[in-house]
Amino acid sequence: MASTKLALPVALLLCGLMVIGSIKSACAEDGKLKICPMFCYEGARYMTCPSTGCKQQKPACNCCLAGEKGCAIYLSNGEVVNCT
Repeated sequence: MASTKLALPVALLLCGLMVIGSIKSACAEDGKLKICPMFCYEGARYMTCPSTGCKQQKPACNCCLAGEKGCAIYLSNGEVVNCT
């Protein structure tokens, strides 16, 4: 009987840990910690950022993880995602 009473809280705890694990943190420009969602643009081919000029870089999953404002993520379908 006691094991069935523990099952629900343990299941909820494990689900919560999985959600927390799916969120990635990164440092904001002001040095504070920011939380980034873990979704990736499908078909991201490359990325450019102001600090590297026109040099094509490995694309970040999303703008939050790009590292700086003004980056652009180029997708395989020709769409450009501008990070502001």
